[in-house]
Amino acid sequence: MNILVFKPRVYVLFSLSIFLLASGCMSSRRASEALQRVAQDHCEIDSSHTSGYVFRPASMQVGSAEETLLRGRYGPRALRMAQAVGLIPLLTQLTKLEAEETGAGSTPSTAYLTVRQRISDQLQLATADIATASALLDCDTKRATLTATLLTRRENIREKRMTISAITIGAVAIIGASILNLHEEHVTADWLHVAGGVGEGALGVLALRQKPPRIAYSHVRNPLREIWERPKLDMTGQDKTVRSTLFAPLVWYYLNQPRVGKRQTVVTELREHWEVLTSLNAAGKRAKKPHHEVDYFGAGDDYDAEALTLRATMLGELETEIKLMNNDLTILLNEIVSQKKDRTPQR
Repeated sequence: MNILVFKPRVYVLFSLSIFLLASGCMSSRRASEALQRVAQDHCEIDSSHTSGYVFRPASMQVGSAEETLLRGRYGPRALRMAQAVGLIPLLTQLTKLEAEETGAGSTPSTAYLTVRQRISDQLQLATADIATASALLDCDTKRATLTATLLTRRENIREKRMTISAITIGAVAIIGASILNLHEEHVTADWLHVAGGVGEGALGVLALRQKPPRIAYSHVRNPLREIWERPKLDMTGQDKTVRSTLFAPLVWYYLNQPRVGKRQTVVTELREHWEVLTSLNAAGKRAKKPHHEVDYFGAGDDYDAEALTLRATMLGELETEIKLMNNDLTILLNEIVSQKKDRTPQR
């Protein structure tokens, strides 16, 4: 039988492998477009002034009469939250009214009920502030996690496509060479073996030298930057208080106050932990090969899946700290509604 009858079959097999590669590139382009849309889907949540127009955090002066009065009535965690919510003046009034009405009878006065209602309103606003800040961080965390997942899937698809291509080239080379050997075309068959081996080897080297896929990921309103840089806004010409452009005043005040029984603030602890995380991640990458340093705390950068996962971890830590505010808010509420003689302060 003429060898020309079989050679087209070999060409068809090679054409089929090229078609598979081309169709894979088309699907990769569509996946890349979807990835770009997810990476640019910003979280439009304004958590900066939800209650800031109604009240501001208010600290107690050390050694003042109100501090002595309130520390005899409330525990340190409750007072820390009360200062964040701006309740110190109202709690002072409430405590004085409680003392006055102890001997006057059990029926609350109108003044007492009015103060309690104002406190209740501010606590509701505080709950909304905490929920809004948590929603902002939850949105950013899920966005980073989803983008990292898509990048990882994209890398896995690329590796799978290269593996299939290498197998296809090897199979085509073996089948073609076998057909040629059957018809005494040994030299051509040997060259086909060589070509197949070169193709498989080239794909293997290409797979080893591939860099992780990256995506342009922007975060102009960056919650991590608020913690990392602690921006100072001089809004009145005199006030040098550190403020936040993203978080409500009570949330930012709470994060910048020392924990009960500790000297460090939540912001300081987060910054120290993030310094360790980013340095370990950078050192690990440098040990493998030169790499691009990601600016986690800027307006955006080119991220790979590993960097996005680290960003999601830092956002999750900040979200956890803000959600823990609800615990102190509950302690404050319990101590407000409880009677002095029946309560044990949670210290």
